[in-house]
Amino acid sequence: MTRIVARSRVRAIFFALFISAAAHAQRVAPPDPTSQIPGAPIPANVKGALTIAAVGDLLGPGLPVSQLPDSGFAAVVKILKGADIVAGNNEGAIFDYRKFTGYPAAQNGGGDPVYDASVARDLKAIGFTILSKANNHAFDFGVEGLEATTRALDDAGILHVGSGRNLSDALSPVFITGPHGRVSFIATASTFNPASMAADPQGDLAGRPGIAVIRTRRIAVVTSAEMAQLRAMATARGERSDTTRKELYFLDEHYRVGDAPGLSYEMDPFDLSATLRAVRGAKQISDLTVFTIHAHEAASEALDGDDPTPADFTHVLFHEVIDAGADMVMVHGPHHLRGIEIYKGKPIFYSLSSFFYDLELDRAPPNTETMQRMQMDPRQVTYYEYLTARFHEAADAPFLQSVVAVTTFEEDHVKEIRLYPILLNRTGRQFGIPYPAPPAMAKKILDDLAQKSQPYGTRIEIENNVGIIRPTTKAKP
Repeated sequence: MTRIVARSRVRAIFFALFISAAAHAQRVAPPDPTSQIPGAPIPANVKGALTIAAVGDLLGPGLPVSQLPDSGFAAVVKILKGADIVAGNNEGAIFDYRKFTGYPAAQNGGGDPVYDASVARDLKAIGFTILSKANNHAFDFGVEGLEATTRALDDAGILHVGSGRNLSDALSPVFITGPHGRVSFIATASTFNPASMAADPQGDLAGRPGIAVIRTRRIAVVTSAEMAQLRAMATARGERSDTTRKELYFLDEHYRVGDAPGLSYEMDPFDLSATLRAVRGAKQISDLTVFTIHAHEAASEALDGDDPTPADFTHVLFHEVIDAGADMVMVHGPHHLRGIEIYKGKPIFYSLSSFFYDLELDRAPPNTETMQRMQMDPRQVTYYEYLTARFHEAADAPFLQSVVAVTTFEEDHVKEIRLYPILLNRTGRQFGIPYPAPPAMAKKILDDLAQKSQPYGTRIEIENNVGIIRPTTKAKP
């Protein structure tokens, strides 16, 4: 009997210690991301003049384009080949679909774009150096699709960043070494398929392949009157509505009272801290660092998701990554242009729209669920009819307008940024192929971009149908 009591006491003590340890673990504060920002960031240190051509999303090409008999497209290729480095975002999969042994994932990024493996070699031929794989289409075909795509890029000699065997691998920088020095790239995504998140090993569990991400918590900002109505609705439906709390969680949405209706986002401190550490570490062992992110989020849901105002968290994030060591920030995801900011002499491209929008793939039509979401019967509709209904619009549609941004770095600062306006239109049988915008449309694109850049104090001059930014502020150590 004494032994039974003693064992009971031991179990009780152990259980109490376990509960105490668990409670203590819950009280551990999340990391302070700002601790990853050095007091004096390392300045850029390139030899001579280094040029980086930055573009947005590559939705395509569906077929090889390097031999297109189109002088307009050739002029765009000439811009790319004139740069030391060409960077963009590969939004879709690249592999031989007929030999692929995997399957389309149950969740995708809004479709299953896939391009033949020959396209990777073609992208190399027209000048691409590095592509980001951190985006919402990375897992359209699961792990197998991501791995097949990266093999195709490897075989073509194109570097890729933002994905890996685990989180540490996905967040690791990719380096490009040349006569002007060593350039590092870090890529992540705030818009992504949750299944695509990479994870590091834990104990006996292996790491999870995927992409680097920054999770955010979306908050709908409402007026006091709207909050009162929401609380009443929640109470009427049996929800507990604590009026002492500043926020309300109701119908799968967080609400908070603010000065003006809109959307606000809070970044996950663990993800942000890891991202800033990756940027800081990359800059310590390179001469120049580029940070790229896939971020669809906006200040509102107006204009069918095409709000030109970026989400509030992006301003904080981009300033902090530059403070941590980045020399340039490029954003892709929104299929329209957003403004350009020069922060401490370093460019932030809030969205570079798209470079290809070629979706006539003849490889993998959208899955049944994608067509059904558009109220289309896949048994009655052809693939071309689906594309026409969803994407084929006039040439002046905002999502068909973009720029190629060529930034020239000289020693420790940005000397000049040249913005070449392009239109993504039909070339022969292919849709969404870039060519130089005609003068009137070039002016329209650049005027619109200049207007979107005004809130950041950025001035864009126009010379010979090309936008030019000459930063007046040099980076300071």
